[in-house]
Amino acid sequence: MAYLPREQRRTAIVDAAVRVARRSGLAGITARTVALEVQGSPGLIHQHFASVTELQAAAWQTYVAEQVAGFTEDARNPTADPILEFFANHLDPRAAPDLGLWADAWAHALRVPAFAPAYADSLDLVAAVLQSSSPGMDLAEARRSMLLAVALAGMSRIAPERYAPELITDVVADAAGRSVRRRGDRGSETPAD
Repeated sequence: MAYLPREQRRTAIVDAAVRVARRSGLAGITARTVALEVQGSPGLIHQHFASVTELQAAAWQTYVAEQVAGFTEDARNPTADPILEFFANHLDPRAAPDLGLWADAWAHALRVPAFAPAYADSLDLVAAVLQSSSPGMDLAEARRSMLLAVALAGMSRIAPERYAPELITDVVADAAGRSVRRRGDRGSETPAD
């Protein structure tokens, strides 16, 4: 890896860890896999992170920040329905890798207790952003939506034949209080009533 100031190198390592997570899940983030990604050595990774779990948490937080930024941008559209924007990935078959990573993070938090606080913080962050973008929504309702989103992401991965896109669409519609079409059905997902 070319010389970079310490903070830039740390950022490059975290960005590489996000790429590894997108390909291989959070458990795929190891000092060796990230070192290969940045063309450095495992020792370089250990110079910047006290543990692999710390690196996994940093990668997850970076990934979530990217997701939140995308949602916030989409929800700013004056015609956007924040709840439908929030569940948009569940209605877009191209977003399956993102949903898979959310499901993987839940499982990783269960397997690796040291990662769990970062995961819980990310759920709180997303719920707060959803609440702030949705007039009239209280924090408890935002948390329910967040937990529903995580559960749908996991179940569509665990049992795709039982949680087919049509069922996911119905569940999202119920959560949003309206009918919706899946993305790709005559353009983008929109209210159907």
